[in-house]
Amino acid sequence: MAPSIFFLHFIGVVIVLIGLTLKEKRKKTGLSLAILGFLIGTGPVWYGHFMAPSPSEMRQIQIQEYMVPDNK
Repeated sequence: MAPSIFFLHFIGVVIVLIGLTLKEKRKKTGLSLAILGFLIGTGPVWYGHFMAPSPSEMRQIQIQEYMVPDNK
C-alpha cells in the first residue's frame, strides 16, 4: 500500500476521534466531524471500488494481452 493511503486512514481516525469527543458539547458538529473522518479514512477503499475495472473489462484486458504477441 502507498504511504498516502495510510496517511488518509490515520487522518480519518483522528478526525473521527475529535468528532466523538466534541459530540458531548456540540452534537451536530461532532457528529458531522465523525462522519467526515469516516469518509476520509475509508476514501481509498471507495475510490478503488468505483475506479477499478469491472470483471467484464478485466476479461477484455486479459483477452487483449493474450492476443498481442510477445516480441521478446
